[in-house]
Amino acid sequence: MITKRHVFHVSGYDPVSPDSLHRRFTRESAVFSRTWNVDARVGPIERRDGQPCWTVRTRGQNWSVTSVYEPLDWHDIVLGDIDRPLPLLLRDGFAAGFDFVRSGTAKRYFAASPGYAIFFFSAYLLVLVLAAAAIGIGAVALYVFGAPLPLAVVVALLSFPLLMHVLGRRWRVQHGLADWTFSRAYAHGQRPDMTKRVEQFAARIAARAQAGGVDEIVCIGHSVGAILLIEAIAQLLDRNPDIGRGGAKLTVLTVGSTMPKLSLHPAAAELRAASARVAAQSAIDWTEYQTRGDMISFYKFHPVALQPLSAATEEIRPQICRIRMREMLSARTRRRRRLSWMRMHYQLVMANELCAKYDYFMFVCGPVSAAELAGWPGGPLHFLTVRGEYRHAPALFAVS
Repeated sequence: MITKRHVFHVSGYDPVSPDSLHRRFTRESAVFSRTWNVDARVGPIERRDGQPCWTVRTRGQNWSVTSVYEPLDWHDIVLGDIDRPLPLLLRDGFAAGFDFVRSGTAKRYFAASPGYAIFFFSAYLLVLVLAAAAIGIGAVALYVFGAPLPLAVVVALLSFPLLMHVLGRRWRVQHGLADWTFSRAYAHGQRPDMTKRVEQFAARIAARAQAGGVDEIVCIGHSVGAILLIEAIAQLLDRNPDIGRGGAKLTVLTVGSTMPKLSLHPAAAELRAASARVAAQSAIDWTEYQTRGDMISFYKFHPVALQPLSAATEEIRPQICRIRMREMLSARTRRRRRLSWMRMHYQLVMANELCAKYDYFMFVCGPVSAAELAGWPGGPLHFLTVRGEYRHAPALFAVS
């Protein structure tokens, strides 16, 4: 049974600060407590070794766990990308889109995950929709209000940035353009700021592993954060090939991962090598969770083999666990969120409404190691009752 744990979390391409993550974590921990009938108390945000983190103490009927949750933060880089002037976002965003099309990567998305291919084009389609709307406003000024043609053109030109500011931000268009600009540059090794940050991530994980004092270290990467986490772990292995063989167990989880987003690009050879390096390290348990309910990910697609899941890929690490949103959320909630791609994408790092075999907060706060949770088909349902009582699963279930 786990009593002390350290969790590292790498978020996706999102300008969410550690303070905002702490507020979300506190809110979601209350949902987790209700779902599993446990008591999870989140401490204030603090700094250890200069890094933001917080402590969560969780208690069930016959167990208690103290976890330190540490975001490996890069929101400042994302925020700087998104806040660039609109002309630069448009220029670089469309250049990136052209690169992903020209290189054949976008075509590979359709083969790997049609839903993700649609997501790839969505930001560009929304820009065109807003441009068409701006032209329509100019046409109204010209034909309805009788404005001179030059004035109608000015009205259209001024309407576009206004629409981008109001509707574009609401629809995350600027975010999408910045994301693809970043992805293109990172795939080509042209983001030294991010390369340095990943090195800092690796150093931080290494320092915690060397310090000891916990039962396990869990490293979780969500969305694009999965890419950064795997590269950090690969660097960690280059520095210390024996990491994970002694002391606290090191477990890697990738959830809602978009690794193939870059791995399928011809220029991303370093990422492909890093993922193969981590997958080959038997001392580190790496599990990827995938769900059909998350359109912004690659369902039934192997992140290392870069092939659809099949009998041939079963023996290739990481372990792939497929999960269902309907086991995690009520039917009412699923209906309400079915068109909210982003909200469903983030569900994998939030609390469940129902006790299920995948529960993000169980990896963070529960009494069972991440490797055991991933190794049993029922996940936490094998180890805990819906009343939050711990039971020793191997004594109750036989391994098939």
